[in-house]
Amino acid sequence: MNYCFFKKIILLFSWIVILFFSSCITPRGIFYKNFDSQKINVISVGEIKPFAQYNVSGEMLRDLMIQNLLARGYTVKEENSADVDYVLLGSVTKFFPEKKFLVYTGTDKQQVMVGGPLTEISGNNVYNIGSAFGIPNGEVVVTNATVAASVRLVEKRTGNIVWSSSFVYESLTSETAAGIVANYLITALTGKKAR
Repeated sequence: MNYCFFKKIILLFSWIVILFFSSCITPRGIFYKNFDSQKINVISVGEIKPFAQYNVSGEMLRDLMIQNLLARGYTVKEENSADVDYVLLGSVTKFFPEKKFLVYTGTDKQQVMVGGPLTEISGNNVYNIGSAFGIPNGEVVVTNATVAASVRLVEKRTGNIVWSSSFVYESLTSETAAGIVANYLITALTGKKAR
């Protein structure tokens, strides 16, 4: 059997297993005493601090959480609105976008050369997605994106933190990973799936 075909079958099987187990994950968070998230009427998503040099990561996750709350039927307002009961705050704790590398492997008589700067990829999966079109002995290597966030729900009137959770996800793109993180966190908070 062709080695490249075998690698693709293993990769496909791996993704099926990952999707199966990730769909079985029950979103969790820590609630304050007997706090009931069903009491939430009007909520605001406040500042989500960005990760390192990726300034857009905080706003991206904030927007995705707002979308997830709206999809579940919640009234979402700006933090300074008088009728806001709870404010969701947090930070992006990891934000590593996907990367692609062109690797030139040369021939039997040549040394191996790598085009472009090398980057540490620990914590991310790396895949060889095949040969580079039109470049003899060229391969395209990609890394997954990783997004993680930690959030807390603050009761505006008292300042009490009534819920906290965090989640990390790795995916083919940063948009997909951030979307899954936002969905997980809002599901953990509300106990409701998106409509």
